[in-house]
Amino acid sequence: MSNRGLWAMALFIAISTVALRDFSPLPTLPETVRALLGRPPSALMISGALVLYTFSAIILILSRMMSGSGQFGAFSHVGYLSAFYAFYHFARALDENFWAVFAAGFTILALESYHIWNHYSEEIRKEQEVLDAIEQSRRD
Repeated sequence: MSNRGLWAMALFIAISTVALRDFSPLPTLPETVRALLGRPPSALMISGALVLYTFSAIILILSRMMSGSGQFGAFSHVGYLSAFYAFYHFARALDENFWAVFAAGFTILALESYHIWNHYSEEIRKEQEVLDAIEQSRRD
């Protein structure tokens, strides 16, 4: 369970690698599908949403850390960050904004990974205390 953050980070880096190449390994959407989807939001609107999402995600992770919660959302963060890559791609602004999404994603996922690692380290420490107490009672 403690490796979930690392797996999410690896998935995000893989998606980022594909996004860095402007999704060239994937087939392009036909213009008819693009027309059906409508006009994409402006890069400024997407950037505003990215800033809002980044701060919200960081605050959520920090509040979970402070409360000692065992809830994690590393893979959902990967999905949301991938959506930002897709929005910038459809707005034809991915080249200018790739590093913003990557930096935000790396920060969020690193903090989430630390939260997961810290939570399970604490659980292992508690379990070790119980085992030590059992071992001590066996000796007495």
